[in-house]
Amino acid sequence: MKRFATVFYLLVAVLASAPAWIVRYPPLEDLPFHISTLRQIHSFHDAQYGFDKDFFLNLGGTQYALYYIVGDVIAYVLGVRWATIAMMCIYLGGTPLALRLLLRELGKDERLCLFVVPLLVNTMFIIGLLPFVFGIPLMFLAWALALRWFHSANARKDLRLGIGLGVLAIALFYAHVFAYGLFGVGFAAMFPWGRPKKYLVFGAPVVPSLLCVVWWTKASAQGQESFGALGKSGAHAPFIDNIRNAAQWTCDVFRDSSDEKTWILLALAVLVTIGLGQGARERVKPELRRFVVVPLLCTVLYFATGDMLGDVWLFSQRFPVPALMTAIPFLPMRRGLSGCVVTALAIALAIGSTVNVCSHFIRFQLEEVGDIDDAIAKMAPAKHVAALIYDRGSNVVNMSPFLHFGSYYQADKGGIIQFSNDGALYWPVRFKEGHYPPPGKRPRLRWEWTPEQVPIAELYPYYDYVLVRGNGFQPPHGSFHLIFRGDRWTVWQRD
Repeated sequence: MKRFATVFYLLVAVLASAPAWIVRYPPLEDLPFHISTLRQIHSFHDAQYGFDKDFFLNLGGTQYALYYIVGDVIAYVLGVRWATIAMMCIYLGGTPLALRLLLRELGKDERLCLFVVPLLVNTMFIIGLLPFVFGIPLMFLAWALALRWFHSANARKDLRLGIGLGVLAIALFYAHVFAYGLFGVGFAAMFPWGRPKKYLVFGAPVVPSLLCVVWWTKASAQGQESFGALGKSGAHAPFIDNIRNAAQWTCDVFRDSSDEKTWILLALAVLVTIGLGQGARERVKPELRRFVVVPLLCTVLYFATGDMLGDVWLFSQRFPVPALMTAIPFLPMRRGLSGCVVTALAIALAIGSTVNVCSHFIRFQLEEVGDIDDAIAKMAPAKHVAALIYDRGSNVVNMSPFLHFGSYYQADKGGIIQFSNDGALYWPVRFKEGHYPPPGKRPRLRWEWTPEQVPIAELYPYYDYVLVRGNGFQPPHGSFHLIFRGDRWTVWQRD
């Protein structure tokens, strides 16, 4: 029976990961950034790409290091693009598996992990905040190990378990500070405070990760900025606006209403689960009651914090999805027929929501991506390329999935692309001083959003090519000439 359950949940993980590999170009806004950055790291000293002339690696100064380190290792086997797909699969498929382990440690029915599948393709994922979502399954796994550590009794196994928890806590910190912070809240809430003689033993595994926090806040520019920005993340929006916008930051990812309908069905399934679960006899661990602090705190911080934390955008907006995911362990689940009904509903929702996402991603690929591969093929490798995206929107998904498509050139052929994130303090690859594209420093705010405001003096003669989506680029005679015109993309080469 256990073997059957393992196979079943592995199949669930494969199903949940389908949006990552179903198309070549998923409509995630920041995805091209992450693929090109992984290419920079993986091929940094490869002369074919020419990265080390203009950039330096900032892995010691970024809080996203683990995402790119793991991706770099995988890229040696699968290549950069498939390594990025694998990283997305770790989030999409790993989250239900990690939540399953946490549910078991809490004494809850592991079938409840199926309810997380419809929550996986959310607004933060569609924006492409991949290091952020990558930390979510690690966070659930770290809580599961922490509970096992608190309840462990075998001294020999205890040491291995404690070391494993310590390594995972450090990995979680270097995956994303947001997930690490939530882990810390849950760890403190579930900590066995009633056993003071064991405080040092139970707390020891997280000490190395806390030392990493101290080092990061003292030694890295991003850490100093983020730590200094605590408590002043910007004025929070009026509460009524936060209530109105809650769907925008959770379920509203497609232009049509199919995603909202999925979430309505999910809410109805949750109500059925609560109704059928009344009177359920569950042997839950006492830590479950204290774990409620996590979804409650996420809810409070969504309303109480602002959009920015230092240089990090979308701060308060990241809390609603973790709030929903961490609320799943509080659903009641009965055995017998009632449990089978709930399980059937959860499976149907998992399949239906994933099929809906995949169908939209396929439509985006077929109807909107256009001939980006042909456009990139027209440009020589390791050149300077500016991407002017006049037509950045989509009729399939919300957000602006084409905004950073120029980074696919850098991912495939190296060189320098603008717009890029390589000037940000928190990014793992940064421009060397004196190597910034015109105007010689980070571009003005919203450069990528307003291509019509980019002056020709900023483009010519620095850039070898200008990659354009949409209409609006009309270079003066003697600056750039057209070398490719497709149905969606054009390429201009410097005269």
